[in-house]
Amino acid sequence: MSTPLCAALERALHERQRRLVPTPDLYDDVPFLAADLFSNDYLSLCTDPQLRQAFLDKVSQMPLVFGSGGSRLMSGNSPAHLQFEERMIKFFRAPSALLFNSGYDANVAFWHAVPQAGDAVIFDELVHASTRDGLLGSRARNAVYPFSHNSMSSLSDTILRVLAAHQAIASGHATLFIAVESLYSMDGDFAPLSEIVQLVEQLIPPGCGHIVVDEAHSTGLYGSHGRGLVSALGLENRVDTVLHTFGKARALTGAVLLCSPVVRKYVINYGRPFIYSTSLSYSTIAALDASFDYIESAAGTELMMSLHRLSISFEYKLKAALASTPPHLLALFPRETPSSFPDGIVSPIFPVLTNAPIPLAEFLRSLGYETRAIPYPVVPRGQERIRVVIHAKNTEAELDELIARLLEWASGMADKERKEEARLAEKVEALQAGDTGDAPHARPIYAETMQTGMSVKMTVSTV
Repeated sequence: MSTPLCAALERALHERQRRLVPTPDLYDDVPFLAADLFSNDYLSLCTDPQLRQAFLDKVSQMPLVFGSGGSRLMSGNSPAHLQFEERMIKFFRAPSALLFNSGYDANVAFWHAVPQAGDAVIFDELVHASTRDGLLGSRARNAVYPFSHNSMSSLSDTILRVLAAHQAIASGHATLFIAVESLYSMDGDFAPLSEIVQLVEQLIPPGCGHIVVDEAHSTGLYGSHGRGLVSALGLENRVDTVLHTFGKARALTGAVLLCSPVVRKYVINYGRPFIYSTSLSYSTIAALDASFDYIESAAGTELMMSLHRLSISFEYKLKAALASTPPHLLALFPRETPSSFPDGIVSPIFPVLTNAPIPLAEFLRSLGYETRAIPYPVVPRGQERIRVVIHAKNTEAELDELIARLLEWASGMADKERKEEARLAEKVEALQAGDTGDAPHARPIYAETMQTGMSVKMTVSTV
């Protein structure tokens, strides 16, 4: 029996589908047998046999391996959690560290709790939803300002506008937070972190700027032993708070917030996701130790180097392959590495733009690739895409195969477009040559086809 709630939910889902927004039910059981070129497993550690064995060796020696039994403020604050936080302090050379169950929890806890009444927050327009969700309940929620993605001129203008509107900050009595990510997952581009830090130090009164960098997609990939981009750029002492998550390159779950001791203590007592969540299990702590050991080893360094080599190779090959492909069918999203970055830093994320993301994703999925379409309105119109993500244990042959499949799809789509154009031309000729009737009028002919992504409208005079 349908209820008012069920009816309302079904209408919302139907509207989402009507707008061509992906609406999965997660019952998809299609086996994805092709190479993994789409997940966030950057270092290929999710299936690494050496890491698996290292974890099993560790956990087999632990007296406790299951759940912690409660939140950190109840019975879940064990020596294992404290020892791992101490490891994070030493490894990242941070003043203090606080462990979370996920990056989402960490962002929501920080942004919900830390900004105070009278403070303001400036954030890059492409920051993760968890930052936005945290700000919704923040004391500073009415003083939140986005700036254009990675635009230093927009950031500068926004800072000056905020300082003019918030005299408490301008006079040194409140805080202006700046929220950015080091590597943005949707566009695969880097934040110009050095320039951001310099601008904040130049424009905001000393001690009143608080820079927060989310390293979810860069931790484990850059810097010495995977310490991230803040470390690689030598900004540890100039960035106030850094978030490292463990669900991508490190192949696990959880996150750590690197911050000052007072921020750590405040979040412990005011950060609701931290307060009301059962802490990570003992087995997860053991797995995290194994993952950090592995990435710090020579084998981890080789994986990082392999990822960088393959990313450079893929970009070169893809650009060459797409040179003769119609850009509305396939194009590589344009992005530049900030000039202040050291040589050799390259993104493993490649957005491939297409005006037909759903047909392209369906084609690749039929070949065993675990691809997802990213259509409008998930991204702005004209920036519809799929994302290719390179992994450390991909092979050159796998990269070549994916590029060949992309070109195969584009060739087939181009053939369909040519045939459709020819059909429309024949239709126009037939109408022009036929009986036009008595009254002058115009007859519009529409050709709308989702499969080709092509939209043609012609008005043919029959006078």
